[in-house]
Amino acid sequence: MQINLTEGLKEKYPDSSFGNIIIRNVPNEKGNKALEERKRNLERKIRENFVEVDKDTIIQYYNTYFKLWNKTYPIEYQINTVKSGGQFPQVSVLVDCMFLAELKSRILTSGHNLDEFKGDLTFDISSGGEMYLKINGKEQKLKKNDIILKDEEGILSSILYGPARRTSISPTTKNALYFAWCPYAIDEKIIKNHLNEIFLNLNSIYTSIRLDIQFTRP
Repeated sequence: MQINLTEGLKEKYPDSSFGNIIIRNVPNEKGNKALEERKRNLERKIRENFVEVDKDTIIQYYNTYFKLWNKTYPIEYQINTVKSGGQFPQVSVLVDCMFLAELKSRILTSGHNLDEFKGDLTFDISSGGEMYLKINGKEQKLKKNDIILKDEEGILSSILYGPARRTSISPTTKNALYFAWCPYAIDEKIIKNHLNEIFLNLNSIYTSIRLDIQFTRP
């Protein structure tokens, strides 16, 4: 499986970067005690130590992108929810390990069922008006110039609206791919640390998994 970038994306977002890790042969579970403890620990740290979101450089980095469409980076809302006493939801181990790392690093991430991809993957920019089915089962029309991921059958995710239902992680997923989406220039070490955090969360449950980080950039 190859991961490609279109010329349109390279021209519109020349400093973009997309890091990924692939996890194989990991049976998904509904929940895990060790993972729940990691969630509670991070919740405490966010409430006690996190600066205001309008002073966080990573959140503001993404807000630069989202504000092009008069939107706010969703992680800002989620951080504020935890600061106000909310807890991380429990979806499944493969999803929760990603979300836990996403809240810690504030790096936008999508998780996919590796076995549902059709052919090679391509990062592109939307023309505007394209439709795809989101995880919640609702159809979404894309805005123009949003960064999207697609395979031979269609759109798999966008920055503004998130992953498609077709390749979403399910209870039967055993092989997963996680993408870190960075539309502008960002230190590669920050992205690697974030992807490594997903691995550490998974490794606290499944000790036999192997870390393999890859980058795709213009």
